[in-house]
Amino acid sequence: MDVFLVPVGRDRYECYFEAADDDEVEAPAGQGFFARLKWRFDEQLREAERARHQKSIEEPAGFLGRWQKRSLRWMAERIAEQRLLWQLRKVEAATLHISDDLPADRANAIMRDSMRRDADRHRNRMIPHTLILIASGLVAIVPGPNLLAYLFTFTAVGHFLSWRGASHALHKVAWTTSPRAELTDMHRAFALAPDARHAAILDAAERLHMPKMARFVEQLSAEL
Repeated sequence: MDVFLVPVGRDRYECYFEAADDDEVEAPAGQGFFARLKWRFDEQLREAERARHQKSIEEPAGFLGRWQKRSLRWMAERIAEQRLLWQLRKVEAATLHISDDLPADRANAIMRDSMRRDADRHRNRMIPHTLILIASGLVAIVPGPNLLAYLFTFTAVGHFLSWRGASHALHKVAWTTSPRAELTDMHRAFALAPDARHAAILDAAERLHMPKMARFVEQLSAEL
């Protein structure tokens, strides 16, 4: 598996993974309650991915239609954000691509710090979301769709998968580093004027054959 430690500022880096649009994510197998969660989560993944590719801009009529469309759009964004951690659950070895002006030991420390933060964050969010999901079963007797269960099925399982992925990356994955000149050029771009920086980041991403990387880098750098 290839993970890129991309610069998002002069002294800041973030882990990046770009999956194919049709890559599937499998929820954990289980029995009873967890088997039902798996089925519902898989259905939500497929529905969110379908909605992401739809070109229609018409807003559905009615509150439920609008709520579902907006929630699917939100889910699609969360899928893109967490796909790196979800994929890391299933690998035994990964290559961390780094800029060649960043020492390998420093790059590994940055990656591991990021994984530790992700593991703590998703574990801490998984617990209350799971409790809310369980409590949402109490309103299942109310006629109509259970909106709480729909939303918190996705968030509870999603946080669980992300926590597992980050923990697996820290303790089970064998990491190697690979210097990439494209990432070095991207890092040096942050010393340039805005227009030149944009062009250099876009060029580096294209040379890496990562069409979504430039947007990721510029979105995070704008938050600094």
